[in-house]
Amino acid sequence: MRKSVDRSRLYARYEKLSRTRISKNFILRDFLFSTYAASIGASNFPEDPDMVVRAAKALCETLLEPILSKFGRFAITFAYQSREVIDAGLSRDERRSNPNSSNPHQFDRKTWGSDIYARIDILPYCVEDGEVTKHEFAQWLMHNLNVDLLMQWTRSNVFCLTISPMPRRVWIEWGNAALGEPRQTRHMGAHYWKNIYPTLPPIQRPKFGPSSTGGSLRWTID
Repeated sequence: MRKSVDRSRLYARYEKLSRTRISKNFILRDFLFSTYAASIGASNFPEDPDMVVRAAKALCETLLEPILSKFGRFAITFAYQSREVIDAGLSRDERRSNPNSSNPHQFDRKTWGSDIYARIDILPYCVEDGEVTKHEFAQWLMHNLNVDLLMQWTRSNVFCLTISPMPRRVWIEWGNAALGEPRQTRHMGAHYWKNIYPTLPPIQRPKFGPSSTGGSLRWTID
């Protein structure tokens, strides 16, 4: 009986939180649903709901609403993931060896304290339907939005997008080495920011730049 009451209370809290309006076109439920969490019976309830709401609003303002305005609808395939759900996907040895691992999908991880560090995966229908190529879509994002890290895959139309307080502005495409594809192609990284960006006229440069790390994936914080 007690478990039933606790479950009902959790559901009521979750339902109320999930209806929080995030932006013109999104509510928090769009960020909280996880197929993996559902498959293992986990709630994916945030540890810090206020921070998760702030992160979702930042993702909407920085990325999602501009993408929607430019390209039309897309599906959010993977957004917030609680620590409980992250740990459920790790082996006991992995959890023991790296108990404080940082994952940008955990919006309330506080990797940067109160600053927002968050990641979301989307499937743009314009790419899925062949109206825009993956390269054209990613290039527009990297030249017009304040993206920290953009990852795409040769085998998928999903894009993984990250925002952070110190944007690295790196664009990576992952390939399948077993099929003879390059394992990793950096369309925008150290070479771009050090050798190409300085030579471009202002009108051809990305709206946000340069990279806070010189195109490296690693941050160096004094």
